[in-house]
Amino acid sequence: MGRDMFFTYYVSDFSRTWDFLYKYLDSSQAPKHLILSIEAVSLAFLSHQVSSYTAKDLGRRKYCEALRKINIALQDPEAARATSTFEGVLLLDLFEKIMKSASEINTSRHAHIEGALTLVKLRGVETFKEGTEMRALMGLSLNSTICSLSTGQPVDDAIRQIRVHAAHFVNTDYPKWKLSGLMLEVTDLAAAMRKGCMTTEERIAKSAYFDRELELIALEASPVWTFERKNLGVSDGVRLVPNGFPPIYDVYPDRMITQMWNVLRIARMLLCEEIIASCAVSSDPEAYAQAECSKTALLNLVQEIVASVPQMTDCESVAKHKLPSGSTGKQHTHSMPHILDVYILIFSLYVVAWSKSCPQAAVEWSIKQLQHIADHFVIKEAAVILEILKKQKMEELVNPWYVCILFIH
Repeated sequence: MGRDMFFTYYVSDFSRTWDFLYKYLDSSQAPKHLILSIEAVSLAFLSHQVSSYTAKDLGRRKYCEALRKINIALQDPEAARATSTFEGVLLLDLFEKIMKSASEINTSRHAHIEGALTLVKLRGVETFKEGTEMRALMGLSLNSTICSLSTGQPVDDAIRQIRVHAAHFVNTDYPKWKLSGLMLEVTDLAAAMRKGCMTTEERIAKSAYFDRELELIALEASPVWTFERKNLGVSDGVRLVPNGFPPIYDVYPDRMITQMWNVLRIARMLLCEEIIASCAVSSDPEAYAQAECSKTALLNLVQEIVASVPQMTDCESVAKHKLPSGSTGKQHTHSMPHILDVYILIFSLYVVAWSKSCPQAAVEWSIKQLQHIADHFVIKEAAVILEILKKQKMEELVNPWYVCILFIH
């Protein structure tokens, strides 16, 4: 059951990064460590979706067996260079990502990501071929970048080597490629800021530069990334958007495009927050005007994130078409694809609720949306995020990038 669920909803729907696993559907063709790794991840996914302690415990046992066999393989130079060993390490990392808890956010060392990068260096980036191998490599690149953001570390040099190699096989004009490249620079900027070795003026200038670059990607994204803007009725407008916000919602072609737009918006929001905070302590006479400009940009970004939510979450009207056939009133179930659609909104809502410069109406609305997602869709990450927000009200706010590790799967 767990294996079927994992392949049907995760590999086939949620992330194409893992389509290299299809060649192992026939277990007789897979090395033992791959069989164990797939079983471990499938059980972790099942446990995550249905809260099964039995699946969780069995998954951990499979994980330990797989880890032991991979460690044996790593002792052999030839086996360490094998594609299946690299793939096994990626699966072990996915297992840990699915099984992690909120208490592990700041303590995770991302050992399997570091191990996978070491295997890439050992094997040589240039040996990875177009197709499933390249997608797995790009998935590692994305995960490593987000891990760097969450720990405040600069990007590993191997990630840029991966991009140089991948540029021979992908459409480098595609917005996602441009965005992922720019996120490397934003990651390094965040790491430099964390070290405290930049002046206030440098922080403002570099944040403003990357904000403009991200804005340019957004302006050039159509028609590849596009969405349809729709007006809400009077009653729906009051119900579905924060007080004072435009009564609109946006409909995107798919989950991936929704997520990419919101990643771009989140990155810009955090850069705008940095500009606003730095301008407040700057002696530059133009700082006030720059801060006001960033506040305006941030408000527009928040409005766009807000407008991306109803299409997924409002089962009463604009998301009603996502419900199973025959659903009536408030008594209905949700398909796994619909739950995954809602899942990708959680981090965006968290950033809006976290934002110090966001209108209070939007902050309160985002918290209500997170509560709705936790209660109505029973997505545990939303409940975890709400607890993080409550804790942060009593303590100093942390950078949202340190929390984003919850959403790497």
